[in-house]
Amino acid sequence: MKLKRIKILLAVFTFAGNLISAQFNTLMPVQPKKESQEYKKSAETQEENAATLKKTKKPWIKIFNSPSRSDLKNEIDSLKILIKDLGAKSSEKKSGYQKMKDSLLALTMQRFKDQEQKPKKKQSLTKYDPVEEYEEPISKIVMPVKNKMTITSSYGTRTHPIFGTKKMHNGIDLKASYENVYSIMDGIVTAAGWDPKGGGNYMKVRHFNRFETSYLHLSEIYYKPGEKVAAGYVIGRSGNSGNSTGPHLHFSVKEFGQSINPARFLNDLIKANNLIAIYNEQ
Repeated sequence: MKLKRIKILLAVFTFAGNLISAQFNTLMPVQPKKESQEYKKSAETQEENAATLKKTKKPWIKIFNSPSRSDLKNEIDSLKILIKDLGAKSSEKKSGYQKMKDSLLALTMQRFKDQEQKPKKKQSLTKYDPVEEYEEPISKIVMPVKNKMTITSSYGTRTHPIFGTKKMHNGIDLKASYENVYSIMDGIVTAAGWDPKGGGNYMKVRHFNRFETSYLHLSEIYYKPGEKVAAGYVIGRSGNSGNSTGPHLHFSVKEFGQSINPARFLNDLIKANNLIAIYNEQ
């Protein structure tokens, strides 16, 4: 038992000695480290800046732009004057703007009133002349040739210019050298082509189921049987075809199938046409 106590005391003293030695070790002074070159340079720079500030002999207030009370007062006074001037100019601008606005408004109202007072223009409509009805004349005729008609061989018995024998000439020969031949009245072509009896190229036109006109010795034919023609239509061209001694137009007329004198027929047509024209003028 005593031996155990002795061991415990020795352990306690050993732990206390170690603790005391550890405390003394912690309180040991730390050796100063050598200053680096960078630290020395920064210290030198700070000293140079301090010397420069001393040379300028300026107070800290001016260096950091901190004005004094008098400076602040002067600045406040100048700001007050500036604000006052700006307010005056702003009021002047506002009044000028208001005047301009009022004048524009007045001008607009005046123009509006002028437009209301002006009479509105009515849209003009296009005017047209009345359509005149065309009234066809009761009878219309055209001569078979355009130029003045000259009869070179009359209607009736004659000596044939080629055969030398006396023969009935059932038409008249009109002077016409390769020129237009006209239908004397409205009608329908009943025959057209070549006449084997010596008439050459020919055409026949029936008018109102009463008259039939024939055109012989043509050089050209412009219509076929069955086609309608009107008075004044160019139905062919005169020539020298068939039994002929020279270019001319043989013109003949039949009434109800009987040959009549074409010259008298044309004269009767002319007289009737002139009477109708005088009647229409009156």
